[in-house]
Amino acid sequence: MKVFLATLTVAGLASLAASSARVVAPPAPAAAENYTIDNVHSTVVFHTKHIGISEAYGRFDRFSDKSAIVYDAADPSKSSILAVIEAESVNTNAPDRDKHLRSADFFNAKEFPEIVFESKKISGKPEALTIEGDLTFHGVTKKVSAKARVVGAGETMFKDHRAGFVAELTLNMADYNVELVKKTPGAVGPEVALTISLECVRK
Repeated sequence: MKVFLATLTVAGLASLAASSARVVAPPAPAAAENYTIDNVHSTVVFHTKHIGISEAYGRFDRFSDKSAIVYDAADPSKSSILAVIEAESVNTNAPDRDKHLRSADFFNAKEFPEIVFESKKISGKPEALTIEGDLTFHGVTKKVSAKARVVGAGETMFKDHRAGFVAELTLNMADYNVELVKKTPGAVGPEVALTISLECVRK
């Protein structure tokens, strides 16, 4: 009987040891995921000096379907952004001014219908990212750097998964050959500050 009990005890201890030795594998890190831009909840806001005494504000209301966002929550450096803004969608709440902005004096939207930002390198943490890339505006491409952050991500009331991003950068219109800046120095700008706010839907 003692031998039998001893055998059970040894077997029980061995079983307990084996159970405690089991290692639960950590969840697999999130992979990069593809997103589309929700135009209704996304915008580009800009402001620049007007005649050197005030700031004028405006926005762009539409992103092209060519835009593409890839986001890797576990490793933001594997993320990428291609934001294609429709120049015709400029909106300053003043129709005559918007018409002027679309003209050859400013954006020349007929000849250059798209303003394109394409990332080349993303670094930092979700709450403090640096995005380096190329900005093509008015037919000119320049390297730029933007400060960005992830606003949030998760399942939504729309029964989908979304992620929100904000990026800020500044450009000089003189670098992009904007006619009015060259012809009438001091009328506007020349620097323009942009805030790109994106709400994106996971595919």
